[in-house]
Amino acid sequence: MSHPGGALLAASYPTPAGPLVVVVDPHAAGDLGPADYGAVVLSTFRALDEAGDRLGSHAEIRPRTVVPFVRDVLQRYADGDLDALDDVSVTQPGGPFQQRAWRAMRDIRAGSVDTYAGLAARAGIPGAARAAGTVCAQNLVAPFVPCHRIVAADGLGGYGYGLETKIALLEHEGVLL
Repeated sequence: MSHPGGALLAASYPTPAGPLVVVVDPHAAGDLGPADYGAVVLSTFRALDEAGDRLGSHAEIRPRTVVPFVRDVLQRYADGDLDALDDVSVTQPGGPFQQRAWRAMRDIRAGSVDTYAGLAARAGIPGAARAAGTVCAQNLVAPFVPCHRIVAADGLGGYGYGLETKIALLEHEGVLL
């Protein structure tokens, strides 16, 4: 993914599940429309250098550049405003099914979960639970697109950042495990 509009801004922010590195494209319009800060294009519970390749080799990233709006939203979330993540505009590349699935994930309220099969149905392809799992794994902007709220029919399922991180997010949101 190329970012012709200029440098991306990256900073680490505290969350109930540990430090979250968030990368913002200040020139992008995300799923919530134009915003003063642009849109989040990557967020990771790993180090930026471990996840930066997901942005493409042409991305210039300015590390340690805090975006006040993102900082404030993540603080509100940590303080118990569990819907705060919904206020962040995001954008990520993907086909029609991926985009529908990511939108459907954003519709799952904090404090609740759905299954991979349920996500597939929400995204318009009932029976595509495995594809829904793949879409979760391809999500570049967790937890703003809350793939941690998708679980297996018989348990937690997986999470790209490890089950400890998934459990920490779900417990913060009041999901009893």
